[in-house]
Amino acid sequence: MQLDRTHIAIRVRTLSEIGDLGLRMVRRYPVAVTRAFFAGAAPWMVINTLLLIFLPLRIASDEFFTDESFSDMVRYMTWMAALVVLQTPLAGAFSTYYLGQAVFEQQPTLRDTFAEIWKMKGPLIWVLGFKRLAIPTTAFLVLRIGSEPNAFLDYILPWVVVIFVAIVRSNRPFVPEMLILERCPLRSRSPNVITLKRRSKGLHTPMVSELGGRFLAVAFSAMALTGSIYYSLIWVRGVATGNWSADLVALVIFYPLALWSIAAFSVVVRLLGYLDARIRLEGWEVELAIRAEAIRQFGEDAMNTTPVATVAEKVEPVSQEVASPQEETVMGIEVEA
Repeated sequence: MQLDRTHIAIRVRTLSEIGDLGLRMVRRYPVAVTRAFFAGAAPWMVINTLLLIFLPLRIASDEFFTDESFSDMVRYMTWMAALVVLQTPLAGAFSTYYLGQAVFEQQPTLRDTFAEIWKMKGPLIWVLGFKRLAIPTTAFLVLRIGSEPNAFLDYILPWVVVIFVAIVRSNRPFVPEMLILERCPLRSRSPNVITLKRRSKGLHTPMVSELGGRFLAVAFSAMALTGSIYYSLIWVRGVATGNWSADLVALVIFYPLALWSIAAFSVVVRLLGYLDARIRLEGWEVELAIRAEAIRQFGEDAMNTTPVATVAEKVEPVSQEVASPQEETVMGIEVEA
């Protein structure tokens, strides 16, 4: 792994530049946002369908579209969107790991990706599954299968859950990267070990206001993009078949597909935001250059046994090419926004 040779330029970016770079990353690494992401999302997609399909089936069985049908549609679309929002960090674990390796010219196989994520299943399930309410909310909906609509449980509660989780995520958005890429333990008896809590506080606190603003901007953009994809699918089918209705196929296939497609893209944007935060606060590009030069001069174990500051005093001056990684291209590809 050449730490100073990356597929993206390591530099500070604005949110609009991160969004543009995210689109380029989707094109550059289609495996990460197709097979890797949907491999993690597939179980959730099946579970969500089983939990909520009774609602579109009930709508389809009505001879006319009544007020009850509209109520069931709102209930279905609200809960489906809430589930996807809650489940995305856990579903995107494979994609996050794959992209984290691909930035440094590593091309892990899906089998290796699954094996690495499996080693971290405990912390991931606890933090992203339970503490961020993905699994408890899914379990709650098991009890609501086939039930009649309830004003609080079906129309207010999902918004309360999503707003609560959104507040938590807006303040601590990069927890998945800390668990998957940095392997921060949840707890440790050694004071020298950087636990997830310490790492999260150190990286998030200095940027809490900016992270909150970025989260809102990304959230509203994601809502607009989801609607665009959904109605684009309706339009394509309407042109091809003449069917323009929001029928069973539209609710069960088109709507979840639009939600999960934007969820896959949001994982890429979040990873790029994490890299940008490290560059802004930690001078990550300088650290990468120092680590790369130390490995070249002293071997791969140099950074595991010697602090970065000590190594920086020993290594020879880094070449201009290494000191300005944003200007170089890798394999003839420049993915700079």
